[in-house]
Amino acid sequence: MEITTQFGFVVLAFISFFSSLSYSLPLSTNGRWIVDSATGRRVKLVCVNWPSHTQSMLIEGLDRRPLKDLANEVVRLRFNCVRLTYATHMFTRYANRTVEENFDLLDLRAAKVGLAFHNPFVLNMTIFEAYEAVVDVLGTSGLMVIADNHISQPRWCCSLEDGNGFFGDRYFDTEEWLEGLRLVARRFYNKSAVVAMSLRNELRGASSKSKDWNKYITQGATTIHNINPKILVIISGLNFDNDLRCQRQYPLQLNNLHNKLVFEVHLYSFSGESQSKFIHNPLNKICSKVINGFVERAEFVMEGAEAVPLFVSEFGLDQRGVNEADDRFLSCFSAHLVEKDLDWALWGWQGSYYYRQGKVGPEEVFGVLNYNWSDVRNPHFSQMFQLLQTMLQDPNSNSSNTYVMYHPQSGQCVLVQDMKHMQIYLNDCSNASHWSYEGDGTPIMLASTNFCLKASGDGLPPSLSRDCFGEQSVWTAISDSKLHLATLTKQGNNGMCLEKESSNSSRILMRSCVCVGNDSNCLQDTQAQWFQLVVTNTL
Repeated sequence: MEITTQFGFVVLAFISFFSSLSYSLPLSTNGRWIVDSATGRRVKLVCVNWPSHTQSMLIEGLDRRPLKDLANEVVRLRFNCVRLTYATHMFTRYANRTVEENFDLLDLRAAKVGLAFHNPFVLNMTIFEAYEAVVDVLGTSGLMVIADNHISQPRWCCSLEDGNGFFGDRYFDTEEWLEGLRLVARRFYNKSAVVAMSLRNELRGASSKSKDWNKYITQGATTIHNINPKILVIISGLNFDNDLRCQRQYPLQLNNLHNKLVFEVHLYSFSGESQSKFIHNPLNKICSKVINGFVERAEFVMEGAEAVPLFVSEFGLDQRGVNEADDRFLSCFSAHLVEKDLDWALWGWQGSYYYRQGKVGPEEVFGVLNYNWSDVRNPHFSQMFQLLQTMLQDPNSNSSNTYVMYHPQSGQCVLVQDMKHMQIYLNDCSNASHWSYEGDGTPIMLASTNFCLKASGDGLPPSLSRDCFGEQSVWTAISDSKLHLATLTKQGNNGMCLEKESSNSSRILMRSCVCVGNDSNCLQDTQAQWFQLVVTNTL
């Protein structure tokens, strides 16, 4: 039974991933889900940001490798779309400037040599032609494209003082912005790979008001939809796209978009407050605070009779693994992303830039690729993001819900590897064992068996048992983060929690639960004890 069951789970995971690629275009929406317009089947956006909006006005990295090679790498790493950024002035002011002329103006001689070697076809193209050529290559590689209006001026984004933050700011002329949207919508009308246009990235600044947001966003969304009614229109909120409550204050009346409306939101470790909050506060408490704030500011758009999809169009971390605050943030936010099975776009793909903020060739440590664009920066990237990239919930599925047990710090899932010896490990999530669970204070049952998860003594591995009603066999999600799976005793102590043995081990042990109470001075790292039961009807 063990071999047959595990093989079945692997096959189902394989089918789930590749069935998520079996869609036709264009896309539409159905409640909180993005769907294939023709079939109504869900399509999960698993995107990576690839900038083209800086002074170079060309997608980054074409001096390092052939574009087609890079696009194939995006697919190999299990992304299905690219959020391709642009600046308004690229198309309203500089559309006829050639790539070569622009690189000469920036004195980017080494990058120009790299372009001539790896992608010579772009040098004599205009800025607009080059952007379109990139879209074509991404499309032929099987990638969907979101054309993202990132900023007005071609430059790094974003700050409160850059004059690009809100409608009417020094460099944010609303009529020019609308003309830019028109140009892009017309240019890509017959390009099926372009499945969406976002109106504007990270609206911000002292002049940003909800009433004005409603006025101009309505104009922009209507402008795009009137020209190209086939594509999704993606709408950002205020405060660097951290806050969609403007939709509560002044709701958009865009029923004419006919199921094409999507909201977007951003979240980073440094959103709102300094990222040091993940170090200097109890981790369970700050994780809970960040997620509750995210839900309150943005996730409400997914709820109720007027529900629409929410697209996390930017989140990310230092991919080198040296930033503890970023690592803690990712564990916290990953647990929420898989719980809600949200659509998302990671920042970013680029290992470096041609030119950024006055510097030639600076590194991007948030980039999936390394500085030379030759390999992934984090050797554990695929493991870390595997479950996030998988469609876990399908509203059209006839399969019943089960749970996989997810460890967000490692990106792995719990596997019963040996039914005979009841060995329980962390492993690749495509091999995850499935469980049933009725909520706090109930057993966690191995799917299709009479066995349940049973705690053991401190430092010992959990086991499978048919004794499913004792204290050691009923489980509760505890702590503010609700990411500790614990067995509790009548004596009222903190209980025993599942814990990953170490960073170099796949073993799971039982340990006394750490920092699960109200001690505001408990600053221990609790990530090893974070386990989450994630619902799925696709694996």
